[in-house]
Amino acid sequence: MHLAINASDLGRSRGGNESYLLGLIAGLAAVTGQAGQSAVRVSLIAAHEGVDLARPIAEPHGFDVIDAGPYRRLPFFLWRQTAILRRLRPDWYISTFFLPPVTPCRAVVLIHDLSFRAHPDYYPLSIAAYMRLLTGQAIRRAEVVVALSEFTRGEIVRFYPGAGAKVAVVYPGVGAEFRPDTEEDSRALSALGVRQPYVLAVGNIHPRKNLGRLLDAWLRLPVPASTGDGSLPAPALTWAGLDRWGSGELINRALGAGVQLTGFVPAAYLPALYRQAEALAYPSLYEGFGLPPLEAMACGTPVLTSNTTSLPEAVGDAAVTVDPTDVEALAEGLARVLFDGALRRDLRVRGLARAAEFRWERTAARLVGRLESGAPYA
Repeated sequence: MHLAINASDLGRSRGGNESYLLGLIAGLAAVTGQAGQSAVRVSLIAAHEGVDLARPIAEPHGFDVIDAGPYRRLPFFLWRQTAILRRLRPDWYISTFFLPPVTPCRAVVLIHDLSFRAHPDYYPLSIAAYMRLLTGQAIRRAEVVVALSEFTRGEIVRFYPGAGAKVAVVYPGVGAEFRPDTEEDSRALSALGVRQPYVLAVGNIHPRKNLGRLLDAWLRLPVPASTGDGSLPAPALTWAGLDRWGSGELINRALGAGVQLTGFVPAAYLPALYRQAEALAYPSLYEGFGLPPLEAMACGTPVLTSNTTSLPEAVGDAAVTVDPTDVEALAEGLARVLFDGALRRDLRVRGLARAAEFRWERTAARLVGRLESGAPYA
């Protein structure tokens, strides 16, 4: 079976989309090398910006990397994908959110979330509109629609009732690089300009990440009690992610309050940033799955997150979950994960066990099994 993957999100600081693709490629490399696994050929169609990122993880496993040229705005880049697919003639084409206008093979569309349908106010009008148009077309045309969680499956069925029979829930994974050791962590923190101790928030500075309320909650944290060695310093707040639409006022407020802003964090530095954090705070208002809490857990870091959308499904009983719209609840939850030693130890044990349930090779094996079966996926 020949799989062609739209890898145009690689190399463009695409956050979760890029992380998912890198993980899926690594998972496919693992499962295609297993004894008894039927032969799977993989071709990655990357924009020129992502070729150097794709080749080191693809070529050792015999995967093809096709340079589709510099990334261009839709729909022109998707037409370029069509031309390449006609030459490759794969069995399946796998793409995130969008499909080319013409797909000369069976198609899979990966849906991370439907926030642009559920909450279009989170986006500029033009972005919400083209996401709605092109993603809706892709969901209707694809033979298989992959949802990252049961919550996202429910959202797909809610907004696109006719797609229900072809939706497959395939959970993402956590890479082996997220682990509780501390080699070279100081070098990563130094490169990012991050001082310790700190509470970490990972994700673009975007309305649905709820960072304004997190800032309010952090400002309400009690001063830690004194110890024999003096007062424990209050942890800084660190935001790791790019600024997005209309975030200027929030960024100015955060800088005035002393928040550390790292901008985009290269993948090589992310495990260290998780490991050295006192806690991860992830109070998102809407998620299709939510990988950062699991990545933090895999590094042994306690997690505070939302009790809504897909996040309880992701973290199970291994995190403190609160109403993300309640600043007081966020402040209380943050204080618990920072200052309750027994809880922190328990969350570490539970978190490591929970994160171990999600591996990219399982993601890849489940996806390949679905495509090989050709049967409806309930």
